[in-house]
Amino acid sequence: MIVNSMEVDFSKENGFPELPLGELHIWQISTDISDVKLAEYKSALSENELKKASFFEFEKVKSSYIISQGALRLLLSKYLDIPTSLVKLGRKEKGKPFSINDSGLYFNMSNSGELVVIAFSRGSEVGIDIEKIRPLPDLEKMIASNFTANEIKFINGKPAEKSNRFFRFWTIKESYLKAIGEGMRLPPSNIEFTIEKNKVKQLSVKGVFEQEDWNFEEFTIAHDYVGTLTYSGKNITIKELRIN
Repeated sequence: MIVNSMEVDFSKENGFPELPLGELHIWQISTDISDVKLAEYKSALSENELKKASFFEFEKVKSSYIISQGALRLLLSKYLDIPTSLVKLGRKEKGKPFSINDSGLYFNMSNSGELVVIAFSRGSEVGIDIEKIRPLPDLEKMIASNFTANEIKFINGKPAEKSNRFFRFWTIKESYLKAIGEGMRLPPSNIEFTIEKNKVKQLSVKGVFEQEDWNFEEFTIAHDYVGTLTYSGKNITIKELRIN
């Protein structure tokens, strides 16, 4: 359960929260920022990330990449208590990024619209996904190709909530796939979930009941956004934070 929300000012001494075992942090970062703040994020990027950013044709896409990757490196440097220049990132066998400096520090990122979220934990794997609720011209096709018959029945159950229910289920599946390191390699239609009394329950993977102990926490960071956090472990306290 998310217990509190706070803004963090990096410029203040002892202003950064500790991340103990049994705690999970969700950071919210806005992409609607000043040029000065954008330059701060850009200064945290590695040479390879700067080179990649230069290839983006559209400024909005480029800025979003700089902010998300820069914020990740800034936050990692704080958790690891090292300069951003010493933050080293690697990729696991299936492509999920991890901290070479501390493999016990888990993280995952998502962005949509004007917001970025990054989740951090120690000792428990994590996946996170957010979506800005918006019209989709191919909504019916996406529903048919990504969800099981029971999920489709739920999504179509209330026409006025159809778009909201679609995005809720999308973030549930995407966050789980990111937590297990599969991304979209495993088709979303191969996994099945149910939402009962606003509680998410995993039913199966490829038709087989999932035995692993995964937790699913839906959250809202703005009135037109939905999100899901997937994590392993028990008795985890979740804190919601924002970069000031």
